[in-house]
Amino acid sequence: MSMTINYPLDWFFISVLFFIGAYCMIVSRNIIRLLIGFEIISKSAMIAIIASGQHTNAINLAQSLIIIMILVEVVVIATGLALIVKFHNKYQTIDIKKLMNLKG
Repeated sequence: MSMTINYPLDWFFISVLFFIGAYCMIVSRNIIRLLIGFEIISKSAMIAIIASGQHTNAINLAQSLIIIMILVEVVVIATGLALIVKFHNKYQTIDIKKLMNLKG
């Protein structure tokens, strides 16, 4: 059973996913949407690593890198969500423009 690998098509969808995440981060004023954009970008990076690993026949290395990326991503997102809850409880907003005016 042979699989057909279409490497340029993989990179096309990876770049589309990356630009969707970047667009979400650029146009959004909501911190939660910024975190969602970050998630989308990190998922495109994970798919890129898997595609590269499949193309170079180093899929085991790619999978181990993905596991490390998932662990780091969970820590970043959990910390970000904790900060969002703290900001919302203190300032009753999650608008990034209002939080940028804070001093200290």
